[in-house]
Amino acid sequence: MAPARSIAEQLASKQREISVAEFFERNRQILGFDNPQRSLLTTVKEAVDNGLDASEEAGILPDLRVEISKEGEGGDRLRVAVEDSGPGIVRREIPNVFGRLLYGSRFHSNRQARGQQGIGISAAVLYAGLTTARPARITSKIAEEEGARVLELILDTQKNLPRIVSEEVQLWDREHGTRIELVLKAKYIRGRQSPLEYLRGTAIVNPHARIVLVEPDGTKITFERATSELPPISKETLPHPYGLELGELGYLLKASKRENIREMLSRDLAGVSVRASREVVAAAGLKGSEAPASLSGEAQEKLLAGLRGVELVAPSAEGLSPIGPMLIKRGLRNVLGEVRPDFFAPPVSRPPKVRGGFPFLVEVGLVYGGGLPADQPLQLLRFANRVPLLFQQGACAITSAVAAIDWRRYGLDQKGGSGLPAGPCLLLVHVASTKIPFTSEAKEALAEDEDLDRELTLAIQAAARHLKAHLSRVGRRQFASDKFAIIQKILPRLAEKASHLIDQPVPDLAPVITKIMDVVTLEPTVLADARSVQVTVKITNYTARPRVLEIFLEIDPTTLALAEYAPAPEGIDRGLGRAWWTLEKLASNARTQIELRFPARTDVEANDLDFYVAGVDEAHLLGADPLPGDWDVRLPRAIIEAAETAANGPTDEEEVDYDAAEASAHVSEDEG
Repeated sequence: MAPARSIAEQLASKQREISVAEFFERNRQILGFDNPQRSLLTTVKEAVDNGLDASEEAGILPDLRVEISKEGEGGDRLRVAVEDSGPGIVRREIPNVFGRLLYGSRFHSNRQARGQQGIGISAAVLYAGLTTARPARITSKIAEEEGARVLELILDTQKNLPRIVSEEVQLWDREHGTRIELVLKAKYIRGRQSPLEYLRGTAIVNPHARIVLVEPDGTKITFERATSELPPISKETLPHPYGLELGELGYLLKASKRENIREMLSRDLAGVSVRASREVVAAAGLKGSEAPASLSGEAQEKLLAGLRGVELVAPSAEGLSPIGPMLIKRGLRNVLGEVRPDFFAPPVSRPPKVRGGFPFLVEVGLVYGGGLPADQPLQLLRFANRVPLLFQQGACAITSAVAAIDWRRYGLDQKGGSGLPAGPCLLLVHVASTKIPFTSEAKEALAEDEDLDRELTLAIQAAARHLKAHLSRVGRRQFASDKFAIIQKILPRLAEKASHLIDQPVPDLAPVITKIMDVVTLEPTVLADARSVQVTVKITNYTARPRVLEIFLEIDPTTLALAEYAPAPEGIDRGLGRAWWTLEKLASNARTQIELRFPARTDVEANDLDFYVAGVDEAHLLGADPLPGDWDVRLPRAIIEAAETAANGPTDEEEVDYDAAEASAHVSEDEG
């Protein structure tokens, strides 16, 4: 009789390996498939992210189409189709890309990308198969082939391998691209966490993409591209020692194939020169000839301390692909056109930093006023590697950083000085990194991290300071405008009555008004008729001395391209949407004007026109802002001479224009 098995042996016999696909099948909420509404958004998100990445890596302007339609009579199933203009996928890789979890090309690549884990789109195929038992249909065509490959497949959860149901070759009118169709249990609801809002956010931070959405009721929404320039392609970089933990350093040492530790430090880590590697080795008390894999325990700790104690080259941004200030502003203008904000803060882009050996940077954009609701909390748009984050806002490090700032100091209402502030404000926060610290595989929130929190706070505070300055300017302008209106209304009456009493003619009040006001005013008006849209900008010098003025206009580049001018501008930068005029010296109390004419029905209003003036400081301007100091422009010689004269002191012949001198202080003349 065989002896009875022990309890331990009985338990051991039940142990078996769990397939990664089986694990996610039972824990699909980890990947963002926990309810029908969110499952739809996750499916669209993963397919769109793949299309954007593939197009950009191939140097192709992304052109995406998302179609969502009802499937069957039950009402709980939707057909989702996402089509992109990328280079297509070769036949042998199609099954693995769409039917195998943890399979991808970017996980081991140390550069910025939207998809990094190799889970996303195959998880959508898994979810579709679980909820409808329908295979995914993939159509893909590469430029070298005449026909498109069409495969229907499902994901075998026990083996984590694709199983092809059918395959054929078809003609397709695209030169290259990929289309995936899935039938899944899902629900389409418009709102802040809908595919529409996800695509709207995607269009803001990817202004080079054209995106079309067809909703279940047939409504077609198009987000046209705002630029034809592709973002710079991020380069694969080495991990940087700043932020490395001991375990991560140990892994790099074991994986290194270098002959000695000095060679490993200078060739396998970014920012470590040959000289720095010697200093690190000396600081760690090592010889430098040791094999990297031979170091362990205390030696690794000393090496890490040495890396942290030696000055290294700052992390490179080559592995990152930030949006950039200009495209952040252009993307916001393009998508938020119907809101017509009053103020677009200069976007903030922080220098790259390192966490865990991986570079990252933070970008922030802020808009205020216009059609944004004043009685609701600030609208927070969160992005990671150009991907909108719509769920788990309360659990995200970005939200925590925003809530921790005392926005009352910057002009917004905030109860108790913490939490999201209220006001007509929209804040865009983008984190770019070669390794985003997501809280889970669903990739909907960023984990708390000391280095990341610091950069988020600094970037958001910088944008908030621009808002504070804007609100301060608005207040001063309103005060000056009210003062001007009162003076123009009361002074003529007083002068008329006084003249009547003393039986004298009414005096010229312009010098008096000038002395009281002491400002240069710009008053744009827009008049539209059946033939054109006319913009007239009246410029009046209500100061005691003549002024040499250079007027700058900034507007959406596509609108600027339609304009006719009188007088003709001295220069135009069509890429930046700027035009500028150098006016003849404008005498005290004198007025001139600039006219712009656009074709009929051009969508332009006074709030769309941003005017800046060189040669006048902020205290003496009404209706415009001083020329930003970071604009690379060359001022006319008259303004430069005013600055030189101010430096040498006033002459008896003419009063110095100190405002012009101050505005020109940072301008250097090219003598050559």
